[in-house]
Amino acid sequence: MASGLVAVLGAFLLVDAGVRGSWDVVLRALGPIVVLVWVLWVLTYRPHIRIDDAAVTVVNPLRRTVVPWAAVADVRLRWQIVVETTSGRRVQCWGGPSLPRPKPAKRGERAVLRQPDEMTVLLDRWSERRAAAAGDVVRGWDRPALVAGAVALALLVVSLLAVTLGS
Repeated sequence: MASGLVAVLGAFLLVDAGVRGSWDVVLRALGPIVVLVWVLWVLTYRPHIRIDDAAVTVVNPLRRTVVPWAAVADVRLRWQIVVETTSGRRVQCWGGPSLPRPKPAKRGERAVLRQPDEMTVLLDRWSERRAAAAGDVVRGWDRPALVAGAVALALLVVSLLAVTLGS
């Protein structure tokens, strides 16, 4: 939520400077604000887990891993979801649910940790699709995030040039 507020505030300040006719301020501030919003997007919004019939796809900051169901050896919830492959590699999922707080127990009872619904869906799909056709784990760069980062860095260079050439 805080990252969304930072993005909205940055956009508001840029629009305000543009409306007031301060295009030099817009040009100088655009790059740093876009880079800041990109970093917040990559770290807080972009990470996710996508489940389909063929595989579980884990998108972490700047990396993307596709694990076919036949290559999944175990799925656990520690601080975040961890998918262990049959080759022994562990894929930590930044975009999944984390451990919930234990429900307060009544006197004499143990505190119970409830499993998040997302983890139940993931485990159910894994048990259904475990015997699916085998495939290799594919790990690569997250191209949309990298392209957005390259655009943000290009705008930062333009802003820095505007600062150095304008003074």
